[in-house]
Amino acid sequence: MDKGYSSVSANGSYWPGVGWTGQPLIVHWDEDIRKLMNIKPEYKNTDLVEVIYPTLDGNIYFLNLENGQPTRDPIYIGFSTKGTGMIDPRGYPILYTGQGLNQNGEKFGHHKFRIFSLIDQTELFSITGTTPEAFRLWGAFDPSPLLHKETDTLIQPGENGILYRIKMNTYFNRQTGELSVNPEITKYRYKGVFHQNIGFENSPAFYKNYLYLADNGGLLQCIDINTLEPVWIANLEDDTDATLVIEETEAGVFLYTGNEVDLRAAGKQQPAYIDCQLRKFNALTGELIWEKSYKCLYQSGVNGGLLSTPVIGKNDISDIVIFSICKTTDWKSGKMVALDKKTGEEVWVRKLENYSWSSPVDFLSADGKTYMIFCDFAGMMHLMDPSDGKILYSVSVGENVEASPAVYNDMVVVGTYAKKIYGVRIK
Repeated sequence: MDKGYSSVSANGSYWPGVGWTGQPLIVHWDEDIRKLMNIKPEYKNTDLVEVIYPTLDGNIYFLNLENGQPTRDPIYIGFSTKGTGMIDPRGYPILYTGQGLNQNGEKFGHHKFRIFSLIDQTELFSITGTTPEAFRLWGAFDPSPLLHKETDTLIQPGENGILYRIKMNTYFNRQTGELSVNPEITKYRYKGVFHQNIGFENSPAFYKNYLYLADNGGLLQCIDINTLEPVWIANLEDDTDATLVIEETEAGVFLYTGNEVDLRAAGKQQPAYIDCQLRKFNALTGELIWEKSYKCLYQSGVNGGLLSTPVIGKNDISDIVIFSICKTTDWKSGKMVALDKKTGEEVWVRKLENYSWSSPVDFLSADGKTYMIFCDFAGMMHLMDPSDGKILYSVSVGENVEASPAVYNDMVVVGTYAKKIYGVRIK
């Protein structure tokens, strides 16, 4: 399937289709929830798996995973969404999504983080990112939220440098569809330590009560979410947009991250090649376990380095962590590298003709073999064997893919700069 959509002009640029990070949400609704929602009559009594996709054209689309047909009318926000939304992890019909741009042609509006009822698609609550108490005026909400279902607490970082901890006080009646929230907001703010740039573009990562975020100035923070106080910090040396990943093992709890080539290029003669550093930390203490560097080209507005979330190997590839690095030789090339989790040494390296901001996604086949899907800026979707980096098959999805694909059973869904949403079946 492929569905065509539109674009906006904003902030001196052109934003078509779906952008970074832009991963679709794929939901297999419980039968009682499905029958409460305002989906089209022909899907009321089907075992619906729904694709929900906030996009750059100011709409949130609702599609049938099986054939790409609309399951209900879009929600029109009017401003672009770049980040990935969230469906309530309790199975409640609630959508959480943040606005990435505050302009649509000649129209301007404040950045907002919005919460929608998917019973009738009405807005339940919003937060305005442009706020006097923020130490940064840019109020975008690119990070995805997290919700702790046991305490009904929502966590949402903002690019304004504020971390929002929100007691939602959610009420949902599964019989009648009555749904409401009554949020109580607590805010954590900070000032730059290693660089004046602040604000979060990556999504929060958690281990128990510890929350991990890196910011636009290279400040990595471990924050106790209960006390809203830093536990430890580290200097990542440059803007870090890629979401951090955590692994709990018998040897300890570890954090993997990588930075971009951005702030360190300021004032340097162009073209400038700067190290992108991939790092492993002890997540509980902040101790640096290892670091691996790759030279990457600086390009204003389209950064090199690590922009995608790394893949933590599991099952048959449990000894490696996989990173996709941008602009390693010139403005268009990249590298996919698999590093040994214990040592940080290269297990394999795959040179990419076209770099990728899109996060790779691993999945397990019925025979117990792990495969991986990744997309690149030339509009190609690749099926890879992550054990050795061999590309098994490639298909064109039209144009640049900054968004991250999502895999549900044998279907891959992703939106592209071609102003289309694609469903590609894995065989």
